[in-house]
Amino acid sequence: MAKSELELIQLLMKLIGHKTGEISKVTYSPQKIAFPESAEGETFLPRSTPEEQGVDSAFIEKLFRTLYDNTSCHMHKIMVVRNGHVIGECAFKPFDMEYWHVTHSMCKSVTGMSIGLLVSEEKIKLDDKIEDIFGRKGPLQYFFSKGLTVRHLLTMSSGAEFNESGSVLSDDWKKQFLESQTKFTPGSAFEYNSMNSYMLSAIVTEVTGESMFDYLKPRLFEPLGIKRVFWESCPLNITKGGWGMYMRLEDMAKLGQLYLNEGMYDGKQILPSEWVKEATTAQIATGETTAPGYGFQLWTSSSRLGAYTFNGMLGQNVYVFPDINMMIVTNAGNEDLFQKGNMSGTVHKLMSELQVSDEPIPFTGEVRIKQSSLKEFIRQAEDLPENRTFIAGGGWNKKKKRSALGMSDKIRYHLMKILDGVSYDMDDEGVGFMPLLVQVMHNNYTDGIKSIGFRLDERTGAFFLLIREGEATHEIKCGFDGFRAVSQIDEHGEIYAISTVSEFSIDEYGRPVLRNEFYLLEDSTARVMNIYFGKREPLQHDIHFGFGKIKPPVNIGIRFDEIPGSGMLIRILNQFGHLDVGKGMSGFVINRLTDYGAIDALMLAIRNTVRPKLHGVMHDKEAGVEYDNNIETQKLPESNVNEEDAIMEDD
Repeated sequence: MAKSELELIQLLMKLIGHKTGEISKVTYSPQKIAFPESAEGETFLPRSTPEEQGVDSAFIEKLFRTLYDNTSCHMHKIMVVRNGHVIGECAFKPFDMEYWHVTHSMCKSVTGMSIGLLVSEEKIKLDDKIEDIFGRKGPLQYFFSKGLTVRHLLTMSSGAEFNESGSVLSDDWKKQFLESQTKFTPGSAFEYNSMNSYMLSAIVTEVTGESMFDYLKPRLFEPLGIKRVFWESCPLNITKGGWGMYMRLEDMAKLGQLYLNEGMYDGKQILPSEWVKEATTAQIATGETTAPGYGFQLWTSSSRLGAYTFNGMLGQNVYVFPDINMMIVTNAGNEDLFQKGNMSGTVHKLMSELQVSDEPIPFTGEVRIKQSSLKEFIRQAEDLPENRTFIAGGGWNKKKKRSALGMSDKIRYHLMKILDGVSYDMDDEGVGFMPLLVQVMHNNYTDGIKSIGFRLDERTGAFFLLIREGEATHEIKCGFDGFRAVSQIDEHGEIYAISTVSEFSIDEYGRPVLRNEFYLLEDSTARVMNIYFGKREPLQHDIHFGFGKIKPPVNIGIRFDEIPGSGMLIRILNQFGHLDVGKGMSGFVINRLTDYGAIDALMLAIRNTVRPKLHGVMHDKEAGVEYDNNIETQKLPESNVNEEDAIMEDD
């Protein structure tokens, strides 16, 4: 087994074993900042009705509704642009169109643009060898002898063995990449590897003396009016290149528009048209049916003539269709990987069938009805409080009914009073508040939840969760009756916006349950925390009629879940070749583990790591009452969320 594979499995074992703190071999330093509320000089794309740009409003509604109704798509935001005009946009509750959003690998296309700028400035050529850029010395000679060029990095054909897993195992990614061996002769095959994108960023730094992020600010972001953008760097302060960028959805659309305009934006030629043409043309075959070619850090598509995609995992995409001068831009939290998934499949299918007009569609009574229908759908999907005509119950998705019984406002209030000021110490301090994928992507691992408490603000009626994680306490406001409550938390110096949708109910065991759905407004992941309180049959009756003072339960049980779930984590690991059956020593070990059933046990352990169960004991037991059915001796019911419909459970 290769050293990197062994070290990755060691890290995985630490996560499964609920180890906390600085468990990786990469030096941690906080980077992610809070989302800026405003930015001077920011520009916006013009707005238009679909018909003014030759598109039927009914098609926009069909696209939005189809994605919304398919709960596996887990849509966050969507924008449709034609002829440079926004003709449809929606932020599905509880998300906000204003916030930036993690882009994952979509930012690779931006990294490709930085190379285009270097070429246009005649600072590099695509066929320049890496040895001519970084210098030929020491252990690098083996790799350089393979003739690696800038073009090979751009087209994902370097063949380097050092891949994404190395980013959680070492501080010096550049050295590790340059010293790694090759699987095949560079340029002879396609193999997706985010470290190729990182090395392109390293080239920008080597040639210009500044980070790629700083290099792009005056050359790309400012000319496009992109002001609220952030890009993480590696421990050596090289922009990550292949991931780690946060950007607003509209600014993602601007980048697509730049390519649609053949490198021109707002009357200024930002990139040479020749570069754009070459970048969006298939340079190498990928072997994927729906995305058969790869250009310069982007994928081509078979859905329409000349189509291509700036593609990021879990649903961060700019789908570009040059033949009709149109784009679909998305943020989501689904299980799409390399454009394989329900969301990408839906977009490509519907766009392949679309017919548009080169002239505006005349405004008629029928058009007015279609436009009104589209607006009404968007209003309901966004479910903004100021636009409501009814009070929603529970979370944003309302297509089914939960099995748990609801709880009246009066009973809920009394239960809040009972819990006010109470806290519970956890029996397992190795579980964190943030989703596991976020911890790994940011190298920011939990110190473990030590306790969970509750606070009721009598003046406003607001109810808060107090989650003590390590030495910090996250105060998170609960949002009831479908209203979103946004809080900010500080994870080791990194700031995240959390939108919380909460609900009190009674489960099938007669226990009060507080369900919390935590949506990371800037990320593709979300967390669920179901808190089960001890069972006591007279609870509702006592509270409702005021029979005596009810004391809080001594024990609680907690069931966590997250989206994407364990299935996605396993697929990501498989994609990078760490859990798949293969050849060589690694394959031999994996095959033997499979023979003895150890791989099945590992898969189960990963699932339990993503969906852990905890128990808590009241910090001051003397204040509580031991219920007849102690929570510690009760089996927690299976979560009412599953792998396919993880947290977007319907009300």
